[in-house]
Amino acid sequence: MLTNKRNIILEHNKEDVSTYSNFDKICQKSLYLEVTLDFPSKTLFGFVTSTYEYIDKNEKYLILDLNGPQIRRVSFIERKKIFPLEFEIISNVPDKKTLGTPLKITLPSFGQIIPNELKIKIEFSTNENCSAIQFLKKEQTHSKKYPFMFTQSYAILCRSLFPCQDTPSAKVFVTAKTFIDPPYRMLFSGLPKSIYWDANREKNVIVYKQKINIPTYLISFAAGKLSYEKISERSGIYAEDELIQIAKNEFTNIENYLKKAEEYFDIKYDWQEFNILILPFSFPYRGMENPNLTFLSPSLLTGDGSLSHLIGNEISHSWTGNLVTNKNWENLWINEGFTKFIERKLDGMIFGEDMENLEAMIGNYELENDVEMLGEDNNYTQLMPNYEGVDPDDCFSTVPYEKGFQFLLYLESLVGKEAFQNIMQEYIKKYAYMSVDYNAFKEVYEDYVTDNTEGEEGKNILNDIDWDNWLYSKGKPFAEFNFSSSLSEEAIQFAEKYLSKKANYDGDYETFKNWHTNIKIYFLNYIMNNIKKVDDKVYKNLRDNLKLNQEDYNMEIKYLWYQIALKTKHDEVIPSIKKMLLATGCIKYIKPLYSVWYEFNKKDAKSFFDKNKNLYHPVTQKNVAFVFK
Repeated sequence: MLTNKRNIILEHNKEDVSTYSNFDKICQKSLYLEVTLDFPSKTLFGFVTSTYEYIDKNEKYLILDLNGPQIRRVSFIERKKIFPLEFEIISNVPDKKTLGTPLKITLPSFGQIIPNELKIKIEFSTNENCSAIQFLKKEQTHSKKYPFMFTQSYAILCRSLFPCQDTPSAKVFVTAKTFIDPPYRMLFSGLPKSIYWDANREKNVIVYKQKINIPTYLISFAAGKLSYEKISERSGIYAEDELIQIAKNEFTNIENYLKKAEEYFDIKYDWQEFNILILPFSFPYRGMENPNLTFLSPSLLTGDGSLSHLIGNEISHSWTGNLVTNKNWENLWINEGFTKFIERKLDGMIFGEDMENLEAMIGNYELENDVEMLGEDNNYTQLMPNYEGVDPDDCFSTVPYEKGFQFLLYLESLVGKEAFQNIMQEYIKKYAYMSVDYNAFKEVYEDYVTDNTEGEEGKNILNDIDWDNWLYSKGKPFAEFNFSSSLSEEAIQFAEKYLSKKANYDGDYETFKNWHTNIKIYFLNYIMNNIKKVDDKVYKNLRDNLKLNQEDYNMEIKYLWYQIALKTKHDEVIPSIKKMLLATGCIKYIKPLYSVWYEFNKKDAKSFFDKNKNLYHPVTQKNVAFVFK
């Protein structure tokens, strides 16, 4: 429980401990954003006009999340008239380093007749220290010619762009009007409705509308010298001029994934267009599922399409996450576990069940590594951890993804694949456009079993499920799965040949080169899992016969191989590691590399990070900094 200077009681919201906003009393329903981006001053400024619905008409204050932006003015709008409102930034809160300093607005007094809705306008401006926005110099882009800007609102960073109820519980319709100097284009996570030149302000103007209500973590902007190419009738790609054709050729599979997802869910893709933006290298994730504007790391551009299947994850989010959303971050697995489950279903439909199972094996390996790194007794190894007082980004791991996936796989195993698909379809149809906790899915699952499974068999299925054990037990999942796959067997046999130092390696390079990336990943994971067997001879055979020091492998392969090299005390890869650490800011790749390099040589790894950390996104900097503690 917290208090401000006037002793007004302020608490974390009980529905979502990552927000101070009182969305359960008065809830945002729509946002109109009008923003101007100024590259020279590294500023995003403008205003947000929000419509709020009263839940409790006795509420006297509107509490919004805020973390950085300057507030110039707050006003109440009634019948086109504007009235100033008193506001206060509450700075004496103990969690301000993670949750920010809330904005408290004194609501107008209406007397006896209180309206159902009210409209509040807030004028704001950001600066380059706002953690959701990153300005890049032209030297940090692919072209080296023009600056670039992008925002990252996930998980609780939207509050550092503008004041809002920054919680996935308060989904909102958004319209954004953007102003920017030529020759730049400013993008937003919605569909463009009008594009024109403002002669008075000498700005390029684009008005975007997001017709589906979204959580604030999906509100995103980007700006730069960008081109656009259509891929299919409902998909396209934005990128710098020098990358646009490479990117277009890489992701020709989007329409196939969209159709397979529609087939699995029996629900049409509701967002009209699926567009991709290729960001500069500092983007901290492989992908971010912003609606109508999926952000992708350039590390996925390999020239051979070997990582293009990863778009299945972002497409799956269009249903699980964006359409049906976790109501708070403790329920993150409702987004990520479900999306991982669907992603693998789509790959199974496209590449076969062996590929689906192989991906599950890779995911289980990553889960075991993360549990070991976090510690078996760590709160964050629970499927539903406690995030009170912390930034959910600081707790990032594969647990909600892979443990969530395995829980769904367990639930599927009890009823069968066809029945579980029916359950998933009913769940999405029932809770589309809503924010939910796990009980929503639990209810649909139990109702289906009760209605479609006779007598004792149905009772036994429900009695077998220990929800609390799955949700709150720490460490690895207690259920074991047999992810049998001929592809994994092929990789294991190949790896064992090297670990046992058999002499005949003729043709191995061609075999390895022609494998799907997932088979290569499993092969290297198997080698890593047997690292004690990798002596100098084994290492040299792997390096020379599979040409693993070649830098034309994609980053999924390189970051695993470099870890194997350093774990076996072969520092010849350090120049290549440095090159990779300067070519991507993707947390998945660079955090393990810094970690294993730090184990190998603490001084050099820390020195290199300190010298180059400003190239990375603030989220990346914070994640990698944990390695050196």
